[in-house]
Amino acid sequence: MMTHMTDAVPRRPASAYLEVRGGAPAQRYFTLAAETLIGRNDEDFSLPEDSIGLSDSRVSRYHARIFQSNGRFYLEDTHSTNGTFLNAFRLTPGTPYVLRDGSNIQVGGVYLRFRPAAVAQAPGSSERSSGYSSDYPSEIGRNEEFFDFSLTPANADGERAADVSMLFRAPEMTSPEISAVLDVSEVMEQLHIAQTDTTESNSQLLRRLRAMVQVSIGLGTESSREALFARIMAVIFDIFPTAERAFVVLRDRRGEGVAGFHPAAASTRTPGAENTVLVLSEVIVDEVVGQRRSILSTDVMDDQRFKGQESISQLGLRSVMCVPLLVEAEVIGLIQIDTHRQTHSFDQEDLQILTGIGAQVAVALKNFGLYEDIEQLFEGFVTASVHAIEERDPATAGHSFRVAEYSQRLAQAVDGSQHQALRDIRFSLEQIRELRYAALLHDFGKVGVREHVLIKARKLYHSQLDVLQERFRYARASLERQAYRELVYQHSELSPAEFRRHRGAVEARLKLEAGRLQRFMAIIRHANEPSVIDDQVNGELQAVADFVFPGEQGEAVALLNTAEFEALTLARGSLTPDERLDIQSHVSHTFSFLSHIPWTGSLAAVADIAHAHHEKLDGSGYPQGLKGDEIPIPARVMTVADIFDALTAGDRPYKRSLSVDKALDLLKHEAAHGKIDPLLVEVFIDSQAYRLFDRP
Repeated sequence: MMTHMTDAVPRRPASAYLEVRGGAPAQRYFTLAAETLIGRNDEDFSLPEDSIGLSDSRVSRYHARIFQSNGRFYLEDTHSTNGTFLNAFRLTPGTPYVLRDGSNIQVGGVYLRFRPAAVAQAPGSSERSSGYSSDYPSEIGRNEEFFDFSLTPANADGERAADVSMLFRAPEMTSPEISAVLDVSEVMEQLHIAQTDTTESNSQLLRRLRAMVQVSIGLGTESSREALFARIMAVIFDIFPTAERAFVVLRDRRGEGVAGFHPAAASTRTPGAENTVLVLSEVIVDEVVGQRRSILSTDVMDDQRFKGQESISQLGLRSVMCVPLLVEAEVIGLIQIDTHRQTHSFDQEDLQILTGIGAQVAVALKNFGLYEDIEQLFEGFVTASVHAIEERDPATAGHSFRVAEYSQRLAQAVDGSQHQALRDIRFSLEQIRELRYAALLHDFGKVGVREHVLIKARKLYHSQLDVLQERFRYARASLERQAYRELVYQHSELSPAEFRRHRGAVEARLKLEAGRLQRFMAIIRHANEPSVIDDQVNGELQAVADFVFPGEQGEAVALLNTAEFEALTLARGSLTPDERLDIQSHVSHTFSFLSHIPWTGSLAAVADIAHAHHEKLDGSGYPQGLKGDEIPIPARVMTVADIFDALTAGDRPYKRSLSVDKALDLLKHEAAHGKIDPLLVEVFIDSQAYRLFDRP
């Protein structure tokens, strides 16, 4: 039984449901029963009770089923013809897969998203813990976990399931073994004893343990190298209370020895005593890097390894520890801690602790490098994709990059705005990055638009105008043929003088007809431009359409056919209604494409933001007809940027660019008529977010 929504604005069901993200269904949600069949609406048979019927020819009569077992929901393809897709992965028929919050399902051309009952929010509650808040409630909170990156096959009763990468599936996998078990209550008791033990040694140990925990947490939570180093420098003097100076250097492969390293972080115990120039001992660096081992020297000046080394004496070191940052036998840097005042500041235990910290830092840095490589790779893919799209329509070259820049600037201006209605709206760095990717890819769906429609500059295609010009030549030839044929028929009945008079009259009439055809062609060329036409031009076009000429058999042939006349009488632009729908479909194509990309959590809303960038506050936009608060704030930001760039971009074949002032006036006009967000337009203008480097 299909679920029908009766409210003007559909509310989410209290139980588990499927959210419609694209395709034919008019409703927004399908409520799930203990077992729900998904199939095709067909007049020849009826689906069972508690079924979801879809009007899509690509959906089989009995396509898939969703069932509940042991508190979880599972999706199973019931041997459909075209297959069922979960997070862009085609399911093996007859095998159930676990559904998680945000799992994306494709059945034919219908896109659905699974939402369990646990995520249903009470009216008025916040849907997102940070950002996009206060006076601008948004549906963007639904996308907090937009993609589930794994598929989970399970047996029929759902008792055992294992996560498997979406790149492959192993039908039967056992649960991982537990390698160690900790009694948490016992651990907490020991920590409590350590806290109450006031002996100096135990207090020092507790302080070190706390500092080590902070380092470990920092390694797992910091999102940049700079933040990681700042965290380490902040706690390192708690771990080593006798240390006077600490620093981290990284290898940059610009040379050998000391020349191959550059400082990454440095700190001293005495505030304000940091040296601006970091000086390393080449002897120590060569030992640590060359031998890939940690060094402890309790008294550097008496250490036989460094006897006679000028660099050691010049630096004035007394005690030093230096450990390599080692990853897969490669030294990517080192950490050094030293003192200038006293010897025997560190012991073997200190060296072990610092070596452990170095190992963790090395792994973290390696991971940062991998993340940066992945980001650069993805950034390159996005940039190449945008360039590929713009190659199909050279007239819009640079549009996506400019919209991304405008959107970022406006988001940053909104984030810092003191306007009362915008004060609580915050864009984090991750959300601005999310908006940027959505803006870069917002027109990617143009790959699904026919190229001749995409680049259509005037109301008639070049081929149509060529055919029309040939018809004009044919009309002139036909009129001449008919006139001279009639003159020949009358020749025998006319005297030479009368024949000459008749011939002169025929030629004069033909000259008038030729002039009329020339005027008609001038009218067509004028009407063919994508500018707004008035009633006078429409009247002249009607005269052209009413004109007929004789065909081969003397039949009346129209100078303009119906399709040409309808195209030329378009009130605005160069596209017919069908062509405009084709162009508008690029938004749906964009959403379909972006929905198949496994975005990470911080980029989960990219597809939804791009999907809504042509929506209008009054509901007159497309493709979803969203209105008001249904439109996510990032999408509203991009709408302002997209309109402004479309108005001010360099001359295109179908329109001329407007000045910045004129474009801003049109933005105000759209805002005043309830189309776009007036507060965002105000911030866009006041902050001058529209001023790029290439603009005055």
